[in-house]
Amino acid sequence: MSFGLALVGLAAIFYFTAYNMFLQMMTQRLGGTIQDPLQLWEALNTIGLLPIRTRAWIFSKIVGFANPYSRTIDFRITELRKGKACGVMKQSKVNSNTFQRVHEAALITFGETVGSLAFLTLLNHTTDIAVLTNISADYVKVSKGLLTASSVIPPLKDREATELVTHVLIKNASFETVSQLTLTWKVDLQGSPATATTFISK
Repeated sequence: MSFGLALVGLAAIFYFTAYNMFLQMMTQRLGGTIQDPLQLWEALNTIGLLPIRTRAWIFSKIVGFANPYSRTIDFRITELRKGKACGVMKQSKVNSNTFQRVHEAALITFGETVGSLAFLTLLNHTTDIAVLTNISADYVKVSKGLLTASSVIPPLKDREATELVTHVLIKNASFETVSQLTLTWKVDLQGSPATATTFISK
């Protein structure tokens, strides 16, 4: 009995070690620090042997490695294209408060992750700089169950802008809005030599 348990333990250690090594390798090869998430998303979608759900799962895990705090919630990115990102998050014991609702901090983390990815798809990752300076949230309804977040941002036409505001809608399974986040970004779109950055807040 103890020998069998030892084998199970060794197998689990091997699995999690291989799993972490695989995600780190994918992060380095495909996305680095996820400065260009759209390129990473499209690269994963060219791997025809992987089911669509598996590609989305891998992408979400890589985002978690690039932005470790987002790993505190259980989320999946389901859609990513120019100026748009969508994701889902299930309510669990980890992200719920004492009233059996999704905790406000989990909602903000979820919304910030989706909103940041949508914004990053519009940036030139070799020249543009974007720093998240403020997040405000309106809580409309009680948040329970399966939640979806979406952020749609029009093309950045004003390259001289120094501040931009984007929005994220979080809805429940009945498609009712439970929260709306407003993200304020300090930007430099003038071709600075630095590398674009989000997931940074003052």
